[in-house]
Amino acid sequence: MRGTTWGLLTAAMGLLACGEDDTYTYDVTLDAETLAQVPTECSELVEPAQGPAVGLDAQQRWTIRRGEMDSMFLEVPDIDFQTPNNAYVINGDGEPDVLMGSVGADGGYQFIHIQTRLDEEHKLSALGNEHAFRIAINNKDLDDAIQGTVWVRNEHVERDPVNGSTIASGCVSAVRFTGRRVTE
Repeated sequence: MRGTTWGLLTAAMGLLACGEDDTYTYDVTLDAETLAQVPTECSELVEPAQGPAVGLDAQQRWTIRRGEMDSMFLEVPDIDFQTPNNAYVINGDGEPDVLMGSVGADGGYQFIHIQTRLDEEHKLSALGNEHAFRIAINNKDLDDAIQGTVWVRNEHVERDPVNGSTIASGCVSAVRFTGRRVTE
């Protein structure tokens, strides 16, 4: 009887500990200075514009969930925003979006969403637009405080009408953030 009680207690504690460390909720603040004047770098063919981010709330709540084999999932408010040289929309439904991610080999976390170029027959194409969105958390561990970058890139590839070669142009914008873990 005593062995059974200890066995059940150990199993229950294991289940509690397992669930406790699998979900992390953070109140995140995007840096006001970079939201007001988004730093943007562009290829030589595009002049980087200056200005604010539109549709990107400075205060957000993010939830991170661990999956199997170091996979991670990040739930964020609906991603539908513009920076001076970039725009990113996942589905524009007003509902939270979930990004897939992973733990880096040396720590840190990356959550990525990519929209690829497709031709009219829905095959991958070397021409057109490609957009990438990434949230990088720089911390080695998910502690009480996190910091990192919200990053968006666009690339446009077209044919040179003179010689037929491909011409690529694009821009990258980044906004810093910090976050505090919410314990409810």
